[in-house]
Amino acid sequence: MAFASRCFLITAAGALFAQGCSDLGTSNVPDFPPAINTVLPATAIVGDTITISGSNFGPLQGGSTLFLNECVTGVIITWSDGQIRAKVPNIASTISVRIVVGGRSSNSVGVSVSNHSAGMVSYACDIRPILNFGCAISGCHTGSSPSSGFNQSTYAGLRAGGVHYGSNVIIAGDSTNSEIIKAMRGTATVGRMPIGGPWQSTGVPDSLIRRTALWIQQGAAFN
Repeated sequence: MAFASRCFLITAAGALFAQGCSDLGTSNVPDFPPAINTVLPATAIVGDTITISGSNFGPLQGGSTLFLNECVTGVIITWSDGQIRAKVPNIASTISVRIVVGGRSSNSVGVSVSNHSAGMVSYACDIRPILNFGCAISGCHTGSSPSSGFNQSTYAGLRAGGVHYGSNVIIAGDSTNSEIIKAMRGTATVGRMPIGGPWQSTGVPDSLIRRTALWIQQGAAFN
């Protein structure tokens, strides 16, 4: 499978949206397009933290986007007007870094990933988008009061499992007995999940269940 073409958005934890106020003249969107000066280290490994330095990124992420190979990850550590720190996902041996702020794009800067494995499943690129599309949606498993206390919008919340599943939600290396796979397949005691959203009638597509199961078999890493 070609991982370089996968896409995912990095959005701010807690969905912080910058609100402009016309009468006060305040805005988190800079007057000029973002510009990347450096991305360090220039050669990294999966899970490393890269530091993106430049200008006009905005003081908060808000609705701005960090693209890695035109993909989206949830693993941003810090965001400020002149610097962004983010985790390196397992998507390709070369990653192109680009930032879009207020609809305006920066230049692109490349980073080499020395230990990229084409057979590895990434939480950031593969699993998080699956959950964000069908499970971590409004009224379900996201927000300050997620259904059954099971917040699937973050890695920590996913691994916690909520009141029904607990630590058995994901058993690293054992997808067969992981409750999240049972729920997707309809063999869990709570029945098939999700019960709402775009997969309410059809269930999670089998190809995505298999990908989630493979991620668990590979250790369910925060990658």
